[in-house]
Parts: sequence; structure tokens; C-alpha cells
Amino acid sequence: MGKFFAETHGRREILYYEALQSIGVPTLRVVARTDRLLLLEDIEESDTYRLGMEQDMSDCATARRIAAWFKRLHARGRSYEGLPSLDPLNHPETELRTRNISNAMEKSNTRDNPFWALLFEHIEGIKGAHARLCDTITYNDFWWDNMAVARAGAVARDGASALMFDYNCMYRGYAYADIRHILSVLTKEAGAAFLEAYGPYSEEEKAFEDLYFPLTGLLSAYQMKEFPAWANAFADMLHSGELTARLYAFLKLL
Repeated sequence: MGKFFAETHGRREILYYEALQSIGVPTLRVVARTDRLLLLEDIEESDTYRLGMEQDMSDCATARRIAAWFKRLHARGRSYEGLPSLDPLNHPETELRTRNISNAMEKSNTRDNPFWALLFEHIEGIKGAHARLCDTITYNDFWWDNMAVARAGAVARDGASALMFDYNCMYRGYAYADIRHILSVLTKEAGAAFLEAYGPYSEEEKAFEDLYFPLTGLLSAYQMKEFPAWANAFADMLHSGELTARLYAFLKLL
């Protein structure tokens, strides 16, 4: 399986294969590489792995397998020497700038909503928390067709009975951002199996993501020409007071 990267930005995936291998996180076998070409093992011809399937999103055994890979990624990513030089996934200084917030207040006709005053009061603390929490490598692109699962009876490489590939969306971030996204994709039962296998995670990271994900989604939606349907749930959280409750919950852990 060959990948050619014409654009400079895409070539960072080659560096991610090197980075993950250097910290002992299992990847597909790299057959050859140049500064813009990556040649990987062909999963369809592999005796060890098969490509992920849509059914894997509801399979509890697969969820436990992939949880082990993410646990290793997050744990060992914290020790990666090049972590400080990796780009962050999110940019609070841009996403939470005053004009974006004011625009959302105006377009949602919610200037009197107490959430906004509370947000402005603590916005620097939120930005600071983001910088502090972003302490590992995050994958950010979980889906079944980016996954390899060990075949029945095969001896999995480095103990990884499932692993993710395609690293073009990897960034420096906090582990719960990956967990939140994975749980949004898996079925309820598979999600519970994933959490059981993954083990403890940071409650502060969860509280932060519970606030930051819908907040920045809402601000982004109000910058669009037409308000997208996917953001209706975020708008409901603002009007119902759920966003305010999440901000208070985060502040208790700050």
C-alpha cells in the first residue's frame, strides 16, 4: 500500500510513523519510505491483520482490542521527546476570540444568557487549562476503515490485536478528546467495553472536553452562512442552561 504526499503538510504522516515506532506504539509495517513516499504492508494480503469492518463498531471484543492501542498511544505519547513541536489540535486563542463569541451572542439573540458573562470571566483560565492538558499524541480520526484487526488465531504484532493507521489527523492534544470521539462512533455496548478496557481517564480532561467541544462547535456554526443542523444540539445546550452547568462543572476541577 503506497501513499504519495505531494503537499508538504501531508508528509507529516511519515514522521508520525517514525514517532510512534520510536515510543513502541504498534503501526502497520513500513516497507520503505522517502521524504514524500510511504510504502506500507498490504493489509488485504496480511496473515496477521484484516481491515476493519463497519460491524466492528458494535463488536465489544474489537472495542476492547482498540482500547488497548489507544491506551498505549496516550500513555507513551506523553514521553515522546518531540511532543512540544507537534501542532495542537485546537487553537483556543483563535476559536475563543472575543469577536467569535460576540457574533454567537448576537446571532443567537442570547446576550442576556448568564453563560456568556461566566465564559468571559473565566476565558483565560480555559485557555490556560487547554495548554496544560495537551500533553500527549491524539489520533482524532477514529473510524472502522482506518483500523486493522488481528485475524483469528494470528499472533498480533507487539501485542496489538488491533491498531489504527492513517495518521494525517494526529496532533498534540489530551486523551479524552479521542475517547469522546470514539464513544460517539461506537454503539452503547461497544462503548462500555471500550471504557472498561481503557481504564481510568482524567476527569478534568472530560470536564474540559464536555465544555470545549460543544462551545467551539457552536461558535463555528454561527460563523457559517447558514446555521447547520448538526449544531442544533449545541444551541439547545446554550438555551437550556446545559452549557452553563458544564462550565461550572469544569471550574470546580480547575
